[in-house]
Amino acid sequence: MTLVSFISFSVFVFVALISLRKGTDIFSPARLLTLIWSLAIGLVDLKLSRFQVIWSSFSWAMLLIAISSMLIGVFIVYVINFPNKVTSLVITRSQFEKRDLNVGLLFKVIIFLFLSYIISFVVTSLVEGYIPLFTFAPDATRSKWGIFGFGLFIQVVPALIYFIMLYFIVASKQNSHRIFVSLLLLITFASYLLILQRFYLVYSALLTIVFLFYSSKKINLKNLIVVLLILFVIVYGISAIRTSRYLINIIHYISAMKYSSKYAFFTEPYMYVVMNLENFAAAVNKLEVFDYGYNSFDFILALSGLKHWIFEYANIQEFPFIITTSFNTYTMFFAYYKDFGVLGLFFVPLPLGMIISMLYYRMRREPSMSNISLYGIFVFVILFSFFIPILSWLHFIFNLVLIVSITNYIENKNKILINGGS
Repeated sequence: MTLVSFISFSVFVFVALISLRKGTDIFSPARLLTLIWSLAIGLVDLKLSRFQVIWSSFSWAMLLIAISSMLIGVFIVYVINFPNKVTSLVITRSQFEKRDLNVGLLFKVIIFLFLSYIISFVVTSLVEGYIPLFTFAPDATRSKWGIFGFGLFIQVVPALIYFIMLYFIVASKQNSHRIFVSLLLLITFASYLLILQRFYLVYSALLTIVFLFYSSKKINLKNLIVVLLILFVIVYGISAIRTSRYLINIIHYISAMKYSSKYAFFTEPYMYVVMNLENFAAAVNKLEVFDYGYNSFDFILALSGLKHWIFEYANIQEFPFIITTSFNTYTMFFAYYKDFGVLGLFFVPLPLGMIISMLYYRMRREPSMSNISLYGIFVFVILFSFFIPILSWLHFIFNLVLIVSITNYIENKNKILINGGS
């Protein structure tokens, strides 16, 4: 083990241990950033694959600038809010429990989102003529399956599942619609598994966990570990469907691992973490031409229809200086470097860290459904910051707007009913 790995793992273990204390907010932004990035850096410096190389000082500097900038942004807001300390988790949860939510309106939202999803799913399946799970090469066909427009509504699944889970949380057990909503959840989950998409299932599960953590006492560290283990089994189960045991050994081989194929099970999760950082380190050393916003504002270009035209006209490189085509992601921060160079690594993560921290403090002071939901979305952004620039994805932004708009609408309607009744 290298010194970098030892220090990184030590930081990870230390922060994880102090998070075990009763009343600790395990989803606070600085804690999450430290945990995720100390673990990722510790793993990447193990160099268990022959694709991994010793990083240059410049590569280390670029990564540390990005992480530090985001942490500084979080810290600035922490200092601003320090004189006005947030309430304890116990008080935060009790404040939320006093709120009444419009269960009937939430049910109507679920019906609307479900119909949007299932109609889009059926239309896409008929037009494409196949469903990825039932093809010879499901892992290859799943990425090609979709129709412009309808594909966007198929990806409302995170919002749909999240609102279904909220319904179960806030609706009484005697509610007559619970069985029907359970059926909708089963259909949504089963049909989404057919297209072998696991990322957004994790998204909806995480949103639910964060909501439960801040709104009730149902999620403690013990329960969280159990839920995460179940989630891991589901995610790996989908991966096992996509790739047979034979292909797992192939992944181990093409990943050029330095350990025996007997442990090929660990190859995919390890490489999916470390190769993001390796690609980042390799590309920042060589990249000389920048895209000036193309990657950061990808969702706007995709929505306008200009994305592919600009891509071809400007001769933009999709995967510049990638180490291997088997792993083609670079971490969230690379999008900002690819657009604006070193300045992008400082001036984008810094305000992003500030925004996330502001949302956190607002949520702790006013634990409403909309505030908790919005912060939960950015918890997901932090947890996958080592992987992809998800804030530039159209599907993600679409779900963000949906969740924020709907939760605010429900709360505003609820206020009108309360005021009208008084």
